[in-house]
Amino acid sequence: MMKTNKSKKAMVAAVLMMSMAFSGLASAADMKTIKKDGMELVQLRQAAKMYDYSIMWDSKDRSVTLMYMGKMDDKMMEDDMMMKDDNMMEDTMMPAGKTIKLWIGSKKIMVDGMQVNLKSMPVIHEGNSYAAESVIKQYMMPAMGMK
Repeated sequence: MMKTNKSKKAMVAAVLMMSMAFSGLASAADMKTIKKDGMELVQLRQAAKMYDYSIMWDSKDRSVTLMYMGKMDDKMMEDDMMMKDDNMMEDTMMPAGKTIKLWIGSKKIMVDGMQVNLKSMPVIHEGNSYAAESVIKQYMMPAMGMK
């Protein structure tokens, strides 16, 4: 009887984890986007909220700074049983970049202090900043979501 109860708890925890992971991926497809020069651009504020980044606008240099504020596993793994292998969970669920700085109208961004060149420039559209979908996938999404 005790073994069955543990099995049920493990199954429920696994189903909950999978449903949360898939709902995060599904909501990524629902992000507000625009097309510019044939490229799909994603609204940065919405992406930041989805992946637990703070977002800060600097009007002097027309830049957006995104800073990762938490661990995805804190939200997805509340059951003690799921947290037994902490090292494995942290390795697979950390975001690709913790601090990202983009300049509107520039193809250069900084990811954790390293300069990266983009194919398209971030833009402002109707008062919101947008960047190429590749920025979100490569530098903001948790590693687990990219596999």
